[in-house]
Amino acid sequence: MIVNGEGSPQCERDALTGLCELALQNPSRAREVCRRLRAEMFTSPELADAFRLVLEVVSSCDQPTAADLIAHRLWGDCRNVVVELLAEANANLCAYSLGCDRFVQQVRAAHARRSAEMKARDLVELVDDGASPAEVAAAAKDVSDAAMAMETDTRPVTLNDALDEYLRMESVPTIMTTFHQIDRLGGGLPIGGLTVVAAPPSVGKSALALQLMLGAMEYDPGLVAVWCLGEMTMEAFARRAICHWSTRVSGAPVSMSSAEQRSDLARGSLGNLSMHVGERLRIVKPPLSIDRIEAEVIQSKAKLLVIDYVQLVEFGDAQDRRAEIDGVVRRLRRLSLEHSTAVLAVSNIAKMVSAETRIGAIGKESSELDFAADVLLLGVSEEREDANGLRPVKWACKKNRHGQCIDAETLFDGRLQTFTDAMAGRETAFESWG
Repeated sequence: MIVNGEGSPQCERDALTGLCELALQNPSRAREVCRRLRAEMFTSPELADAFRLVLEVVSSCDQPTAADLIAHRLWGDCRNVVVELLAEANANLCAYSLGCDRFVQQVRAAHARRSAEMKARDLVELVDDGASPAEVAAAAKDVSDAAMAMETDTRPVTLNDALDEYLRMESVPTIMTTFHQIDRLGGGLPIGGLTVVAAPPSVGKSALALQLMLGAMEYDPGLVAVWCLGEMTMEAFARRAICHWSTRVSGAPVSMSSAEQRSDLARGSLGNLSMHVGERLRIVKPPLSIDRIEAEVIQSKAKLLVIDYVQLVEFGDAQDRRAEIDGVVRRLRRLSLEHSTAVLAVSNIAKMVSAETRIGAIGKESSELDFAADVLLLGVSEEREDANGLRPVKWACKKNRHGQCIDAETLFDGRLQTFTDAMAGRETAFESWG
């Protein structure tokens, strides 16, 4: 559950934002919505007062105005939060009022869940204190009733929910990676979406995924990410991260050989990387399973998930390899939507794939990955490096749900584990090596 800065579930503020708009624009519906809520369902005293204010105003006025809210006896107790709610409603006209029923259901469900947890704690305390069988039985019934309330507190999804999502998402929310060649496809990695980086071995697909993730984490110092480690060792992953990070923070980038030798420059990049990213990047070690991956995303509240690579993820009791990959992809799609997470999946490609291969025949062992992807990039590289040790790699954009399919012409420096824009040429900062 998303929680705002004041410690209250975001759904409480969303419900009150819609309720404030309804009070001034559609008071009859506001009265109907108010009947489904109680002040004690709100975890913040200020939000509870805001609800009481709206409830009393719509109950006493046929057509309330902002002046009626200001004149109410509770105005002084919750003025700041009501002003914020009205401003939010005004800036997103209809968005919150349309979704008000959904937010109210979320508030009720959260309250029912908290009530069940409290009843369960009471039961445990009674047992620990040696209460009588009758007292324990009564407490157990309270827990059962509270659990039943959680199960039955549901509502149908309507067209208003779809219209609400449309209004509140004028554009697809994304995570900026700071690599223009990728960000120009739609503003970054789509949140609630699946981006697939597919290529043959040694093209640099893991390096690109690492670069996009570290770029996003440098851009947003509050971003938490999860990296699912497939065949790469922890030491090899750290070495690659140190090399790429050095290109962001140092005038003397650290090469892979320098990192392997634990040079002073490599240790300097390591310290900087640890300070700026360290605890925000969670790693899931092999063997990879979809359940472990989802549990880590939930526990860490990560907004970016990188799978390196998707064909190594295990899925339950699948009957064959294709069914296993299909199941993994479906779970990743659901995970991205339910937890508002951007998923970046690295994939091997099927045999005989070329730049002209169509969607449905790119992903190895399954076509589900091709069809589920919001963005699919296919890496096609030249066999030889140029005189500077750079290898041209074209990331052919085979699919983009949110914009144009624009190919990314890049240069891959394997020694630094870094891609640059081929149109920009070699960066002079990389000429002094560590």
